[in-house]
Amino acid sequence: MHYGNNKQKYIRFGLYALIIIVVALVQNSPYVLPEIFGARALVLLPLVVSIAMFEREIAAAIFGAIAGILWDICSVRDGFNSIVLLLICAVCSLLIIRLMRNNILTAMVLGAGAIVCYNALYIIINLIFGGAGASIAQIFTFYLPTGIYTLSFVPVFYFPILWIYNSHKTADE
Repeated sequence: MHYGNNKQKYIRFGLYALIIIVVALVQNSPYVLPEIFGARALVLLPLVVSIAMFEREIAAAIFGAIAGILWDICSVRDGFNSIVLLLICAVCSLLIIRLMRNNILTAMVLGAGAIVCYNALYIIINLIFGGAGASIAQIFTFYLPTGIYTLSFVPVFYFPILWIYNSHKTADE
């Protein structure tokens, strides 16, 4: 098989896919990541934001959708996570390409924005329109601690993804 100049890109994409699978298993398995005061880390979110910061919008959206599909396999709502992660990754990639610089501060800002958007959409779509009802207390007792806990994983994923991208960069990137 002839890879041309894209061999490094295929290796990079394979490593991203492997990391997404491992992180999805960690996130969706009970008792692997500790719960801190009832807050669970949504570690797929900072992972796909970190990947989206280094890839073009189509590749970022595809990785977001793959991560969302793996997340949806273990969740109650079918398709919600895949659509939301696809959109978040596409927007993050476009922001880095067109508007922002790619560094750890930007990763923290985009990670925080992605967490807020994900939680807001989850509350609106699944709890309010889903009929379960959401209280203001839940925002402060569950969603805010979960968001802070999740945000702490942005540097954990940003630097390894940066290393993978730099070590498997093609000549035209």
